Amino acid sequence: MSDDQPNVIALLLIGLVGLAVAGGFAVFGFTTLARHGIRHAKKETVLRGFAGLAAAAAAAMYVWGALHLVKDESMTTEACRAAVGRAHAADITGSDVSYLPLHLNCHVRGAGSYAAAVPDYVNPAVLGLALTAVALGVFAAFASELRARDNFRKEKAS
Repeated sequence: MSDDQPNVIALLLIGLVGLAVAGGFAVFGFTTLARHGIRHAKKETVLRGFAGLAAAAAAAMYVWGALHLVKDESMTTEACRAAVGRAHAADITGSDVSYLPLHLNCHVRGAGSYAAAVPDYVNPAVLGLALTAVALGVFAAFASELRARDNFRKEKAS
């Protein structure tokens, strides 16, 4: 079986940078929410804090998925055999790694590719959390803009 093994340096960088990014977003989110308290904070502050927490969760989930790619050649072979089943285990021709989305693809002669190693929930969760973070950030920006416009109108009227 010809294998394209996961790059150990790339996985190390993904882990270190991903955890630093997740930690940074988590600190931002929690400090933003704690600064005024959730009940007393302005709408845009709460949205901004939860956007940071969603971004932290997306980064952490990506790192969690990348950890599943840390395998040696024998573990990759076993992961492929488990993914394709006994019927196609003898027909495995190779594997390749994808970092976006996270996949270990096992190629089977005449049957296509099978995903192995990375749990099925990781990529949809990363996408959903990242989109949530972006949407919350956009809503926070709109809420801040609306508040600024209202304040401008009030000052202009008086």
